[in-house]
Amino acid sequence: MNKKTLAWAACLVFSLVSGMPAAQAQSAYPPPPASYSQEQLDQMLAPVALYPDSLLAQVLMAATYPLEVVQAQRFVEARPGLQGDGLARAVAPMPWDPSVKSLVQFPSVLAMMNDRLDWMQQLGQAFLAQQGPVMDTVQNLRERAQVAGSLQSSPQQRVLADDGLIMIEPVDPQVVYVPYYNPVVVYGSWWWPSAPPVVWTPPPRYRPPHYSPGVTASISFSSGIGVMRAAFGDARPDWRQRQVMVTQTRITNVTNNNVTNNVTVNRNVTVNQRPVAWHHDARYGGQRYQQHPNPPQANNGRAEPPRSPAPQQAQAQVPPAPQARPAAALPPPPAAAPGPQQRVIQQDQERQRQAREQQAAQTREAQAQQHQREQQAHDQQRQREQIANDQQRQREQMVREQRQQQQAQERQVQQRQQQMHDTQARQAEQARDQQRQAQQQQQRQQQEQARQQQEQGRHQQEQARREQQSRNDRRDDGK
Repeated sequence: MNKKTLAWAACLVFSLVSGMPAAQAQSAYPPPPASYSQEQLDQMLAPVALYPDSLLAQVLMAATYPLEVVQAQRFVEARPGLQGDGLARAVAPMPWDPSVKSLVQFPSVLAMMNDRLDWMQQLGQAFLAQQGPVMDTVQNLRERAQVAGSLQSSPQQRVLADDGLIMIEPVDPQVVYVPYYNPVVVYGSWWWPSAPPVVWTPPPRYRPPHYSPGVTASISFSSGIGVMRAAFGDARPDWRQRQVMVTQTRITNVTNNNVTNNVTVNRNVTVNQRPVAWHHDARYGGQRYQQHPNPPQANNGRAEPPRSPAPQQAQAQVPPAPQARPAAALPPPPAAAPGPQQRVIQQDQERQRQAREQQAAQTREAQAQQHQREQQAHDQQRQREQIANDQQRQREQMVREQRQQQQAQERQVQQRQQQMHDTQARQAEQARDQQRQAQQQQQRQQQEQARQQQEQGRHQQEQARREQQSRNDRRDDGK
């Protein structure tokens, strides 16, 4: 299951446990897509397309009430020994749609719908939004099963063909048997390999004695437990008008014969005297889906006339009889419709054409994706080259900056060396000046000392001369 289905299932379980009103729980049902493709319709309808008409109609209608189907399954599981008339009386007061009440007597079908919530969701959405294509798809699937030799009359049911339409009716009008088959092989080779249909294996208590879950194209019928027709309303597909017709009835006696494994229904009160077109019940405060009217489409030579919606199933009005038209306005008689094999061949050719177009589209998409990948690879290569160039430029810039820093450091060293040399030169010059000054001062001192010595010598000489002169004078005086 996907996340949407899991969330929806959790909402259903929570509503059952907490007693959430039905209207709130139904509003939690996820919105349907705009439309389902033919591939999706074939896939979802393959498991039930070979059901008898009356049972198929009940399944299609009940699928539009998923919460009630889950509640009905819980109701049946809680009462394993209740069946037949007792089960009908127990279900009668429940506020469920008549189709859901009728399926309570079909426990294997009810179990399948409850187990396959995602499939039931899609089936209900498709039946409400695309009722015409749903009915056409069932007919196409039946034609394929008939061509493959799988759909034939049996002691349980009759297969009737009328003007290109295939009806499946029970041999006994009061008893309907559920057919069990493998939808992958019963229609022949499945034509949508990428979308195989759902294969549902019934629980062991509902399987026929000779049921084989392997790959077989045969159809088995319920014999371990009998099933009955709609206990709370007759329903029958109107294949020509591509709709379901219903007749509301009240059941006063439902007999379950465990010996013959059948359920017999006695109806003695009819609410609607004539069948009316089925429309979804809006009693929950508005329909949960936006129903799209089925446009008139050709369906193997059959066209659908426009229909007017009715508010409720039990209150729909009987459609008026068509008015006669003048002879001049009558259209020409339609061409003879092709046989089932021709229609299957035409459908296969159309699907082959669609497959070729899809293959061509996939090829174009693959080429576009390849071109996009190549463009992305080219862009990434350019980005890598750009990044490499940027990194190279950054490395070169770093080398230049390192070189400049180294040169600046060398200049600084040279400047410091020059400054030291100049300082040393100045200091040497200062030392030389100081030495010269010291020498000059010493010379001056020496010269001064020499001058002083000369003067002292002269002074001594002069003194000695004067002394000598004085002695001479004294000597002269002494003479």
